[in-house]
Amino acid sequence: MTVPEHVFAVNFPIRTDYVDWEKKLSIPGLFLFLQEIAWKHANIWSFGYEQLKEKEQFWVLAKLKVQIDRYLQWNDELHLQTWSKEPELLTAYRDFIGYDQHGALMFKATSAWHVLSMATGRPQRVDELKQGIPIPENLHAIERKPEKLPTPASEVIGEPLKVVLSDIDINLHVNNTRYIQWVLDSFPHDFALSHKIMEIEVNFLQQAKLGDNYYIVTQNLGDGTYLSAALRAEDSKALVYIKTVWN
Repeated sequence: MTVPEHVFAVNFPIRTDYVDWEKKLSIPGLFLFLQEIAWKHANIWSFGYEQLKEKEQFWVLAKLKVQIDRYLQWNDELHLQTWSKEPELLTAYRDFIGYDQHGALMFKATSAWHVLSMATGRPQRVDELKQGIPIPENLHAIERKPEKLPTPASEVIGEPLKVVLSDIDINLHVNNTRYIQWVLDSFPHDFALSHKIMEIEVNFLQQAKLGDNYYIVTQNLGDGTYLSAALRAEDSKALVYIKTVWN
């Protein structure tokens, strides 16, 4: 498959640990692939995990929107492409596009990222990426930048859940894929068995840590669209907002 100039591409096999009960690529599995190729590409241009760690900084995903055309299946091969887009002062942008091994479009995604200080947790300037990473001209998987999601109009119901060790990533915070899994697990099983997500949009707001407690709340917006949030139980602050569109 032809890869455009300044676009980074990796082929990933769809193994059993990335699929769900229907043998299709799970949403958390898809997010893991996006995270992996983003790290690989940033590392090539000296903006990866180890390079930022030397500066006492680290990447965090702030917003992500994925539009799914079709689902990859177990034993398929994902051809995933990614590229950097024009950054702003404190925000880096990155797009993704995924194909199967036959070149059929499977999904498109756009994302916003911050670089945080390990000492203060505050965002750092990323406009130097313009000089560090080649940016394709006028190339978009999704042209519109990921947007700010509203707060779900829903009350907390049930007992809080606890952040456990398997939720924690190499930055000692909850990995972004775990928030997705928390919300998906909150939907009724019969609903999840009979519906598929065709679009998902996420705003990551606060970093949860080991031992935190959280609630999941969801508002039904109609037409198969749901707005969910994970709220930290200790102070009711939103950790993440997630909008899902199901068929």
